[in-house]
Amino acid sequence: MMDSKVGWLLKKEIKTVVRSHWLLIGLMLSPMFAWLFQGAFLSFIVAQTTEEPETVYITNEDDGEWGRTLYQAIEDNKRELLIDPLVNVTREYGEWMVANKTLSVWVLIPENFTRELEESNRSTLVIWVNTGNFRATAAAQRITVFAQQMIVVIVRDLQVNWYTIAPEATYGHQLAIFLVMLTSVLAPAPYVSQSFAGERETHTLEALLVVPMSRLKILLSKLIAGFAITAIYCVFTVVGILTYNLSIVMRASNLPIEAAEYYTQLYTVRLADIPLISFCQSLVLLCAIGIGIVISCLAKDQTTAEATNNLVLMVPTMLVGFLGFAGSISQYGGLFGLVIMLIPFSHAIIFLNGVLSGVASPASLLGNILYLLTFTAVFLAIGARLFERESIIA
Repeated sequence: MMDSKVGWLLKKEIKTVVRSHWLLIGLMLSPMFAWLFQGAFLSFIVAQTTEEPETVYITNEDDGEWGRTLYQAIEDNKRELLIDPLVNVTREYGEWMVANKTLSVWVLIPENFTRELEESNRSTLVIWVNTGNFRATAAAQRITVFAQQMIVVIVRDLQVNWYTIAPEATYGHQLAIFLVMLTSVLAPAPYVSQSFAGERETHTLEALLVVPMSRLKILLSKLIAGFAITAIYCVFTVVGILTYNLSIVMRASNLPIEAAEYYTQLYTVRLADIPLISFCQSLVLLCAIGIGIVISCLAKDQTTAEATNNLVLMVPTMLVGFLGFAGSISQYGGLFGLVIMLIPFSHAIIFLNGVLSGVASPASLLGNILYLLTFTAVFLAIGARLFERESIIA
């Protein structure tokens, strides 16, 4: 229950942090720097994909007029499509490149392309693209738009099937998941280390323990204060995302309308998804605080607590962060897959991936949330037991 003593301790904790200007600056600037850096990096990427040519492989299996016409149109517009070189390959060689993941873009004009267009006014163009390659993805998108516009002119419809040799997802959402995970896990470390191990090191914890209030209330007050302080981090994460989005929109504004829309949709984070990202970030912060409390209660000084906390959290977080950024984190099986799924932050990545991609079920999302909360509750219970054993006399 909130009483005057709890209120006094909350004010004490917040004042302590406010006096630590570098901690406040770190909470504000770290998410901003991460997003601004990525914005600058992607501005460079957008420039590359709109100015630098890419190798495109092409196979024409159609002997009809429209297969030859489409092939020749791509050949004649290589400069506008930023294709250099355009390499003719057999279907067998194209399939070999797909199997070995060595291609950038492979355009396949299949058999009966002309006959289907003439009989049903609809045909299919097949494109294999390495979506892990920015320039290849941009080249495939330009070819798609060009081919569809060319066919539509004659009142026919062209369907383009994309097949990828790398996980295809919205880069902006992948980036949001990666940065939110990597930075949010480490954000509470300075406060948690200062609030527990730091007070033990400076011998102010003993004075606090003789205050006439239960140790559980002391712990909960510190937790609430820590969560309120890390809310600053959440706010500046939102500011960072908005700034990042603006930098991409401004960089793409000079492109043709179709290209601008493509880059904006691919690289930016949807505004409607920001509340969801903030919610998941709050769960990650709470979980990181719970783990940090246990480490801080075991450490003898602030430096040891912060270093140990960073080491314990950084390795699994970077592991699941990179795995989630490279593809579906749930694709791994066996003992390795089990270890990955035991890490609570894996469930945060699965939660965000599921919602942002629109494929998750309510039951799976609830399961991820419950695992995060259960893991946090267990560590908070361990931290409470350790805190109850704190000695008043060092």
